[in-house]
Amino acid sequence: MKNKVTIMVPIYNVEQYLRKCVESLINQTYKKIEILLVDDGSPDNSASICDEYALKDKRVKAIHKENGGYGSVLEYAINNTKSEYFLICDPDDWLEKNAVEELVNAMVKYDTDLVVGRKKMIYSDGEIKSDLSEFSNLKSEMLYKNLYLYLSIPCSPHAKLYKTKLCKNISFPKKINNTDFLLYNVYLSRITSAVYIDKEIAYYFIDRPGNSFNEDMALSEKSLKSNAIVTEETLKQMNKESEIYDFSIISLFMRSCVYLTRMKKYKIEIKEYEEIFNNVIDYSKRYKRKLFKYVKDTVRSKKNVLFKYFIYNLFFYKSLRKIAIKLLSFVIN
Repeated sequence: MKNKVTIMVPIYNVEQYLRKCVESLINQTYKKIEILLVDDGSPDNSASICDEYALKDKRVKAIHKENGGYGSVLEYAINNTKSEYFLICDPDDWLEKNAVEELVNAMVKYDTDLVVGRKKMIYSDGEIKSDLSEFSNLKSEMLYKNLYLYLSIPCSPHAKLYKTKLCKNISFPKKINNTDFLLYNVYLSRITSAVYIDKEIAYYFIDRPGNSFNEDMALSEKSLKSNAIVTEETLKQMNKESEIYDFSIISLFMRSCVYLTRMKKYKIEIKEYEEIFNNVIDYSKRYKRKLFKYVKDTVRSKKNVLFKYFIYNLFFYKSLRKIAIKLLSFVIN
């Protein structure tokens, strides 16, 4: 079916939130959809809720698999869908009724490979925050063929519409977090254009208990392991012939600098992960001429451009890396 969309829902231990998510999907104004509820071996009642909705609505498919982590769900769902497009909705989040329609309309109108919308960030105390500042470098409904600016926006799956054929055969590490980073960055290296729409069409429940997005997680061994492996795998799988490749390397370089600094700042000694981050930094040296342009165009506060450019340049030299780590430690958590 032309312009059909698969909505992929990776599910693990979220019975308290799942119904709200699925209700927002089955009530979309865009009707040419299938909904894949992929239960990743949940120990709670999530599996039976999936089965319940599969019986109610023929567009809903309940899939049950052994636990393999978020990446294993994405890999299975992408490789087993025949829809032209797909989007991902985490099971504790939900969509506006016209979310899919807005994304598909932009995809068709501009004949592009990626459409990115905005989200509302919902907190457990009832606070709602805008994500508008994350898109300060993009203009709404403009076709971008120079894609490197898209590296500066969140890699999370919220409000993003992908072309399925361009995601086939991406390999995801299993039983770790942050695999949405790999999907987004590898995908950017495979496409030729993208469009941003300035519309809040997704809701992101950002601080629920058990959510993998947690500031403290950034300092745990589990989080460091995930980021090291995902960074390394992203570097391996990106399309090296893409025009965005060198800017992607710079993005990976900056990511590695931050996590290496966190390890040193909080005295976390995990040699294997430290080596991965150092290897990415060393590999990036050949792309250092692109660094200033990337920092200039993606750092939101212009007064910090030269300061961050100076710090990141220090990382390119092993003899100065300790100084760079100390300087960067003042501006990261």
